[in-house]
Amino acid sequence: MTDPNWFYAVGSARSNVTGVVTVVPGAGGQPKVGLDYQVNVWDRYNWDEGKGVHIWSFDIPDGEPGRQHKVGLAQEFNMAGSGSVKHYELGNGAALPAPDDPGRAGERSDPGRHARDGGGEIDR
Repeated sequence: MTDPNWFYAVGSARSNVTGVVTVVPGAGGQPKVGLDYQVNVWDRYNWDEGKGVHIWSFDIPDGEPGRQHKVGLAQEFNMAGSGSVKHYELGNGAALPAPDDPGRAGERSDPGRHARDGGGEIDR
């Protein structure tokens, strides 16, 4: 991950891109090629011993949040998300579609995110 905010928030994650390529006859015998694709990301946010992060001059081991998890003060959780399906016509010189504006849905400031994600009480 190149964005430090994402790195410090989730560390690493798994991702893939799925898609369908459609080819139809075009003018002059040249094929028209279209691509419909979607990006998916997922991970299990946990605190494994022996891992951690270095921020400025601080070393923050995963062991401390792991201890908080063991005594019930922290919780491990699954993280998953998918972008909307995008369409791109290959060979026409157009730029790739821009990512959707995520807005506030799903962030900590979104009070309904826990209910939608199957979570219990809202963590504060």
